[in-house]
Amino acid sequence: MTTISDVKPHEKVVVTKTTSRFVLGIILSTLSGVMLLLSFPPYGIWPLMWVGFVPYVFAQYRLMPFKWSSLAVALASLFWLGPFLARLFGTEVGFFFTYLGIWIAILNLFISKDRKFQEITRYRWMVLFGVVNFVGFEMVRATFIPLVATSAFVGYTQAKQAWLIQPVSIFSVYGLDLLIMLVNYSLALGVIAWFDHHWKSVDAAPVDARMARNWLAIAGGILAAWIIVSMVMFNRAADQPRVRVAALRPNFPFPAFQDEVNSSQVRFDVFAAQAREAAAQGAQVLYTPEMMFNFDPQKEFTEDFRAVAKETGTYIFITYVISQEGEPWRNEAVLLTPLGEFLDVYGKNHAFGEPPTAMNGVFPVYETPLGNLATLICHDANYTDVTRKLVGNGAQVTAAPIREFGGFGEQYWTNALFRAVENRTAMVVSGVSTISAIINPDGSIVELDSDSNGSRATLVGDVTLGSGPTPYTSLGDILGWLSLAGFIFFMVFQSVTESRARKAAKVNQS
Repeated sequence: MTTISDVKPHEKVVVTKTTSRFVLGIILSTLSGVMLLLSFPPYGIWPLMWVGFVPYVFAQYRLMPFKWSSLAVALASLFWLGPFLARLFGTEVGFFFTYLGIWIAILNLFISKDRKFQEITRYRWMVLFGVVNFVGFEMVRATFIPLVATSAFVGYTQAKQAWLIQPVSIFSVYGLDLLIMLVNYSLALGVIAWFDHHWKSVDAAPVDARMARNWLAIAGGILAAWIIVSMVMFNRAADQPRVRVAALRPNFPFPAFQDEVNSSQVRFDVFAAQAREAAAQGAQVLYTPEMMFNFDPQKEFTEDFRAVAKETGTYIFITYVISQEGEPWRNEAVLLTPLGEFLDVYGKNHAFGEPPTAMNGVFPVYETPLGNLATLICHDANYTDVTRKLVGNGAQVTAAPIREFGGFGEQYWTNALFRAVENRTAMVVSGVSTISAIINPDGSIVELDSDSNGSRATLVGDVTLGSGPTPYTSLGDILGWLSLAGFIFFMVFQSVTESRARKAAKVNQS
């Protein structure tokens, strides 16, 4: 039996040092999670995203015990995605999604086991591994996890920095995400190299200082080039005509077909009052939020709508939902002209928790004297394909109506803003109670009104007509797909490398 008094002094020092590093690793990993959380709305401290991964990556590779290195990733995920996704989804979509961030943190505890691979390869692949794995997994969830889609993409934190995000029209949000992760992992590698120079770890292969400097130079050079290109593009934006638009936010939190308080007449009266208010401020195009009415305006209240359009002289995007037994589910929008003519119907394409809309797969663009107008609906803006198709058909101003739930309103405008920059189309976000936004094609914000408590608002502003399509409109998410390919490659490469190392170790032992 060994007592405390039997432990040698140097062993006590080693235990103390190990414990201290472990505690510091926990603190730094938690710090990373908090920094990443604060970089997103409603906090919006955007510079934190460029360094937010560094503390936990350093902790993962130098402070945590080898067997517990994945705890650093888990803690960062817990303190970032835990509160972020709980706030995003609220309680409306069920227990699983409310606590999705916790499940992700637990999963990371078991799957983030790449420290051995980095040790075997002497950290040669650490930066590329970290970058493509992260963005590759973003591509996975944007493609195969419907409700999440692109929400929480790291690039969205830069939404208010129009001067910085212009190359997205070439490289997409995936390009910006790759750059952000390149900067983070290069900085982390530099910190690890500095640490190894001052405090050598007996259980870790040291990082080559020259390699770390090279990665820092590469990341710094690409970042500088990105900023220069972005500022040139931002300052050379085409001088396009403007149109005055209005987002009508009625503060009816429930979708029309589930609203037992506000009748169709009440909803129409509020709409008509807001339409007149917007027209009095010079608005020429009016936008209603998703599921504003529970009837087809071409069959009910038809003459009332026409009267409002003629009185105000405006183009009106009317959103509605049809949920009647024996009829196809319809979550749609239709454009009504000042002459009282209804144009082609648009049906929501990306529905989660809803039946497919009968009119999905059609992407109408309406040519008007004011410009080419179009609409998508809610979740369509969380994906990249719908806006791309609309702009390919000529859209210059695109509506983004949403029925927000949980904290989606806080984040949704950032997603819509990136769809605007990617394709050079203006975007008008019209929420039911918490969010309204008018966004220029270059991502500059004309008007933004966010109220987490919910309120009625009529947001009016002059928006520039889009000049798209852009290179991205044609190229699509090619960088996302390449990142996914890299993600798969490293899964295989890591497995093969570690398998070979185990075989070599057995041979040496024998």
